[in-house]
Amino acid sequence: MNLGWIFRPDRADGGADHAGKQVHSVGRTLDTDGRIEVTLTDGARVRAYRREIVPG
Repeated sequence: MNLGWIFRPDRADGGADHAGKQVHSVGRTLDTDGRIEVTLTDGARVRAYRREIVPG
């Protein structure tokens, strides 16, 4: 069994275009808004709150 992560944005500021996509990697450093850089499996990079990355 593989455990993966899915991007599930809880906001409408551009993240909705990437909703439901699998996560490739997650950064370690929070920005001033409390978000981290997330790279999706399709290569897209988004800024996300940790609560928006869910098991999937």
